[in-house]
Amino acid sequence: MIAHVTAALLAAMAPAQQADTTFAVDAIRLEVTQLEGVISVTGWDRDEMRVQASYDEDEGRLDIRQSGGTIHVSTKGEWGEPVYGELALSVPRSIALEITGVSLEVGIERSAGSVSVSTAEGEILLVGGSGNVALNAVNGPVTVAGASGKIAVNAVDGDVSVSESDGAIAVTAVDGDVTLEGITSDNVSVNAVDGDIAYDGTIVDGGRYVLSTHDGDLDVLIPNGANARISIDTFSGELDTDFAVELEGDFGKKRISFTVGTGKALVELSAFDGIISLRQE
Repeated sequence: MIAHVTAALLAAMAPAQQADTTFAVDAIRLEVTQLEGVISVTGWDRDEMRVQASYDEDEGRLDIRQSGGTIHVSTKGEWGEPVYGELALSVPRSIALEITGVSLEVGIERSAGSVSVSTAEGEILLVGGSGNVALNAVNGPVTVAGASGKIAVNAVDGDVSVSESDGAIAVTAVDGDVTLEGITSDNVSVNAVDGDIAYDGTIVDGGRYVLSTHDGDLDVLIPNGANARISIDTFSGELDTDFAVELEGDFGKKRISFTVGTGKALVELSAFDGIISLRQE
């Protein structure tokens, strides 16, 4: 079936570099490579895959094949290089997604499976996703909403936003702000080099929350009723709280701590050169 679909797509694309076709699939994984431009993936409740493709160039072809439970989608130019184009895919919601590209803007919605996306230049937007979620962007923002599971985001030059998501969250950002909002987690780790960090989420007993920025500010919401041991580490920054705390340690040495409630969670906050702001609901 896949071989026949590929042939039909190539025939349809020959004059106008466009295609639109739907076919039945029996796969648990979708892999997209060798594409430059824009790709959008939408999950639906059908055991079918719809492919809509559009290219600006006459050169190149779209290749779709299936092997070992994986559907492979790629484009190839005359010399094997990626082809620039726009690709819209509708796929079964539970299918695992793996998308890689050099210059590629990626948008994924209504996914209920694991997601892996890597791009050197381009924005990544994910709505949904569960299990293992790994997003890597060199030059472009990363936005995640409604994900669940183990969420890992790496961004070099671009802001990171994770909202209404639950599970273990690890974010690394070099030049960009990190915003976590509506988070349900007992394991959060954020490391930023040149950017602000904002956290609004749960702090549960036994949880560990580590937020660190070198050249930026921290803004952390401490929920009412939270039980946490909070440690502060800064070199030339400041501490600002809107609630009373009993500090332990020497702020002159920029290392202090205090306890909220019974202190069953561990919150570690570090800002080399910035303001650490603690708010309470």
